[in-house]
Amino acid sequence: MLNINPGRRDLLIALAGRAVSTFGDEVALVALILRLQADGARPYEVGLLLAAGILPLLFLSRPVGRLVDSHDSRHLLFGAGVLEVACTVSLVFVDSVVVIVMLVALLGAAASVAAATWSALVPRIAGEEHVAEAVSAQQSLNALVMVGAPAVGGLLAGAFGTRLPLAVDAATFVVVTVAAALVRTRRRPAALGPDGRPARARGGFEILRTDPVLAPLVIGLVVLVLLVGMVDVVLVFLIRATLHAGGAWYGIAEAAWIAGLVAGSLGAGRLRTERAQIWATIVGAGVACAALVPFAVVPAVWMLLPLSVLGGTGNGYANVCASTLLVSRTPDAERGRVSAAANAAIGGAQGASLLAGGAVAAVLSPRAIYAMAGLLGVATAIAIGVFHATRAARTGRHLLPLPEQPLSG
Repeated sequence: MLNINPGRRDLLIALAGRAVSTFGDEVALVALILRLQADGARPYEVGLLLAAGILPLLFLSRPVGRLVDSHDSRHLLFGAGVLEVACTVSLVFVDSVVVIVMLVALLGAAASVAAATWSALVPRIAGEEHVAEAVSAQQSLNALVMVGAPAVGGLLAGAFGTRLPLAVDAATFVVVTVAAALVRTRRRPAALGPDGRPARARGGFEILRTDPVLAPLVIGLVVLVLLVGMVDVVLVFLIRATLHAGGAWYGIAEAAWIAGLVAGSLGAGRLRTERAQIWATIVGAGVACAALVPFAVVPAVWMLLPLSVLGGTGNGYANVCASTLLVSRTPDAERGRVSAAANAAIGGAQGASLLAGGAVAAVLSPRAIYAMAGLLGVATAIAIGVFHATRAARTGRHLLPLPEQPLSG
């Protein structure tokens, strides 16, 4: 798929290691959600669990970004991997909701370092001319292995309890840690200025704010995620309480969304122009939201599957194209900070939405939440599209210029 010579070995190792880890994460997450639901947890507790793994992205974005841009990538990946293994092994043996949430939050902090480091390292491995292909391969492969992960998580939890899926997740973190040690390409600190800090050490949010393409796009996506993310809290209740289906259907529905995510991710990798990537991000997000609206009225659980595939396809296009734009419009030396800032913005919105979803679920039914979130998401995507079209018409061109800073490295 990728015509890369020197870094092909490293890219394959990186992609395979992250894919294995992603599989384990999804298996463990499904198991934890099913454990809480079976123990009588309320929707807000499920929301708290999901938010615990995301909120560290928001609160630690600044230190994580500077850490990634000022330390050796191999050291960061290895250290984060060891911490992830320790947290996941601990989850196997604890039952307290409070302790589980704390461990998931610590796991999220380690994952935020690893995610920003990988995001900055993969373009160095693949080469600047192959960024879109590398991002597409990374996200589509991760999504591909996740097609079966939710179903596996539900089946393992149902047959053996939740401890086995968590042990599987711990083993996958060992794999990704070893993969990080085997990758030869390294991203080392940028040259230091007279004050001992990296040259042009702008914050990630400052970099995003000054980019004429990324600033409005990221803001729009943050608003969209804030409005729509709450559906993740109530899906398990829609399937099990409203539609009266078994736990395996929860995993199958998640897998159907991810199947669409694979298709969308692969398709997005073929888009070459910035204009196409911008519009694919906007339209893809709108399609994903539109697919959620019928969740409010379906009479049978199997009807969720084609809707999930459609929504996942739009989600895949939006994810890959937005990620490609973030990388291609950012100088190499600043990619750790930009990745951490973008992850914080999107992840923080998702975490806040999950918490809000738990509160809203105390008042509204799962069907009402899906209808509200889907319609608001579609309206937001339309607003983003109108804003971009208006700006393009006002400037007299479809594409805005790349930053005038040269790529380092």
